[in-house]
Amino acid sequence: MIKLEGTKFIDISYIVKNKMPADPALKLPTLEFFSNEGVNGQLHNLEVISYCPHTGTHMDAPFHIDTNGDSIEKLDPTLLIGPAVVVSLDYSDRRPCVITADIIKKWEKSNIEIQKGDAVLLNTGHSKYWESGKEEYIEKGYVCLSTDLAKYFVDKGVRFVGLESISVDGPETGTEAHKILLGNNVYIVENLTNLDKIESKRCTTIGTFPAVKGASGVWIRLLALV
Repeated sequence: MIKLEGTKFIDISYIVKNKMPADPALKLPTLEFFSNEGVNGQLHNLEVISYCPHTGTHMDAPFHIDTNGDSIEKLDPTLLIGPAVVVSLDYSDRRPCVITADIIKKWEKSNIEIQKGDAVLLNTGHSKYWESGKEEYIEKGYVCLSTDLAKYFVDKGVRFVGLESISVDGPETGTEAHKILLGNNVYIVENLTNLDKIESKRCTTIGTFPAVKGASGVWIRLLALV
């Protein structure tokens, strides 16, 4: 394990499991073993994992909302590595909630400015509902982005936006926030956790993803170095 004096790693991604909150239209992961070590002379444990990559902590590719957009294998494998700003806004008891550009601009004036090339991690407190299941995490509403905020992040030159909800879009925006961000190479990471454990307003994110040809999204393991 790498140890850097004065720093620590915080895992901001969820453990993937069958019973986790997800849109009912999505297939939750299943794991089935076709070989079990020590059974009938078999030498290894071997399994098949089947899943929809838009469950759990994942990243969207432009192909997710645009047939002509890039799929996962075409994306820069280092895009999840770099500086990040942690924007802390306690909206956990104000669901559903749409974060607007004005809210972020006010936060910047009182804290620090988001720079070109930063990732933005939205710490809203919503992750506290994850273990309570789909009804609390999704059906009672969640934190999402307004279209003007998506445009603001594009104008700022943000690298990616990470949030604790299932989607940057709420029912009122359809897929518009997705289209604005992904259409301008601002990537989207959904279902983050432990953002409240990042005690500074700046950190470094570290992660990558498998190059799955033709995929619209992919599970990721993302860490914050603080």
